[in-house]
Amino acid sequence: GVFPEPQQDPVIAIAAVALRQGAREPFLRVVFTLLSCAPLRGATVRSFDSERDLLQVGFWGEKPGFW
Repeated sequence: GVFPEPQQDPVIAIAAVALRQGAREPFLRVVFTLLSCAPLRGATVRSFDSERDLLQVGFWGEKPGFW
């Protein structure tokens, strides 16, 4: 395979699972997707219309009230 090229290959999904130290189960499962996505059992799915919007969300609080 070839490593994706940012000029040609858009980011289509970013997924994260957060687990508190010592816990057995994650307290957060989230998937950020470019365009729509089917529901994923046990996960929060957030879809975005552009790659730019998808990449700007992150976990840094740029979108108040996101969670």
